[in-house]
Amino acid sequence: MRKLFISLVISIGLFACSSPIDGTHAYLLPESTLDNPIFKVKTRVDLPDYLDTIGIAYRKSENELVSARKHVWAENLEGLLEERIDSSDALGESDKELIITFEQFNGSYTGNAEVKGTWVLSEQDVELARAEFESNTPLKESGYEALVEALGEGLDEVLADIQSQLNQSVHHQNH
Repeated sequence: MRKLFISLVISIGLFACSSPIDGTHAYLLPESTLDNPIFKVKTRVDLPDYLDTIGIAYRKSENELVSARKHVWAENLEGLLEERIDSSDALGESDKELIITFEQFNGSYTGNAEVKGTWVLSEQDVELARAEFESNTPLKESGYEALVEALGEGLDEVLADIQSQLNQSVHHQNH
């Protein structure tokens, strides 16, 4: 918590310094609507290089993805996602690991926030379960503020789906 507070203070400080001069806007994900902790297993987030940038990603066409220069994440995106995916209640399941790989976490020319990827649950390098996830959340209005809100909604939607699928797969393994 202290680390989060310090990084938030630094982010706000950096944002305050840079904003008036160059017009850069820094964003954090909105508060989650889900109950924490979400997962009861150790969890790791994986991002491809094109998403692991400071600029918020936007798909301009079917094949072109750009990273915004003036609209950036206030913190490392992987860190923001890992904060949202709290696995602090993972004590009893220490051998199991959930890896959530995001292929898309971006805005789109279609007017949606796109959240897409794959999750894998494993135990000592043996795959127990795997599934894909996808959410296309319409933006309520244009602009990066609305995009970040919609990305937060889409993220909550896929995390709730993953949680439900995990609960089913763990339930099946116990029987």
